[in-house]
Amino acid sequence: MVGILAFIVVFGVLVTVHEFGHMYFAKKAGILCPEFAIGMGPKIFSYKKNDTQYTIRLLPIGGYVRMASKDMEINPLNTGMRVQIKVNDADEVTHILLDDKHNFQYVEEVEIIESDISEGMYIKAYRLTDNEVVTYHFSEETYFVEDSELERIAPLSARFESKTVWQRFLTLFAGPLFNFLLAFVLFTVLFYIQGKASDEPIVGQVVEDTPAEEINLETGDRIEEINGKTVESWSHMTTLIQEGEGKPQELLIESDGEYRTETLKPIVDETELPDGTVQERLIIGVGAYFENGVLQPIWWGIEETISSMSLIFELVVRMIGTIFTGGFSFDMLNGPVGIYKVTESVAAEGILVLMRFTALLSVNLGIMNLLPIPALDGGRICFVLYEGIFRKPVNRKVELNIQLIGVLFVLVIMVLVTWNDIKTFFL
Repeated sequence: MVGILAFIVVFGVLVTVHEFGHMYFAKKAGILCPEFAIGMGPKIFSYKKNDTQYTIRLLPIGGYVRMASKDMEINPLNTGMRVQIKVNDADEVTHILLDDKHNFQYVEEVEIIESDISEGMYIKAYRLTDNEVVTYHFSEETYFVEDSELERIAPLSARFESKTVWQRFLTLFAGPLFNFLLAFVLFTVLFYIQGKASDEPIVGQVVEDTPAEEINLETGDRIEEINGKTVESWSHMTTLIQEGEGKPQELLIESDGEYRTETLKPIVDETELPDGTVQERLIIGVGAYFENGVLQPIWWGIEETISSMSLIFELVVRMIGTIFTGGFSFDMLNGPVGIYKVTESVAAEGILVLMRFTALLSVNLGIMNLLPIPALDGGRICFVLYEGIFRKPVNRKVELNIQLIGVLFVLVIMVLVTWNDIKTFFL
């Protein structure tokens, strides 16, 4: 149960922050956003505010912000259809009433001849009171009304394609950007809570019933040498311990300015990984020393975020490289099932470990979404940058076909990765 709740919280936070980034900059640019969705598939909850429907959907495989654009407008008006309309003093349509479940007064009943809500923004119809053929243009705020619900028809000025290259770039880049900002916040909070592990070979804590306790190591002791080799850092110390292959090791320890030599034998620590395999490593039973500060955690948060971005970017590039060298395997990827299993294991380690895991996932989500794949933010950014460089948009038909191929590619990969996760963790 804890694993399920942890997964729901982690997934919800990552997707909400990512999509909020898109929506925030979209609305700043004046782009109408009819829906903000967490999850995919059937709707299980919805709430409407300021022309945006906020929804939670059943399948935890992503989310989206539906932004107004020419290709997203769905016209429910058909030739011969009878509807009622309400107009303003300038004879512009403000409401198109698709049923009788409304309380509007002073409306006109018409029979549709033709209509255009993508470019022309008008209705041509027979006015039933006098059988006149009339053409009504839409006002800046025009709504479809059905089941007492209002859905705004996006004016040309409030659509994605009507905005500048810079506004569209920011809107698309904002999702990954907010993921990086989330990681920074989480890392910074962690550093304020527990400090930052020092890379100096200084003992922070000693675990009970371990070789370190047996030789009376204490917090603040510094390990100077292992088997005659000078210890340069904490990471160097762990390397030297592993190189000892489990044999007794001689440590030179500095404690309050005094030196002593102790001999201990590392023990084997076993960790079960999410895929069921067991990882073994040699330990002596000490934890790193943690530094604290007032403003330093903010800087450490920036450093850790940049470091994580560099590491994950490098790993992604290597993974892509294996596609061309023949070393690629779907075991390198995790879908929703794999992420759930890993989250379940991480949650068992405690809230602080889960926070760090969430920060790393957030960085990973940001990096992956910037890949130049048409269905992802990075692919759409490429189209916007092309328009900015060459001063003309990509041919619309070509762009739509490339986007379709990208969506199909992502769906196929997701299905294969999910099946691989199921085989790994459950079969």
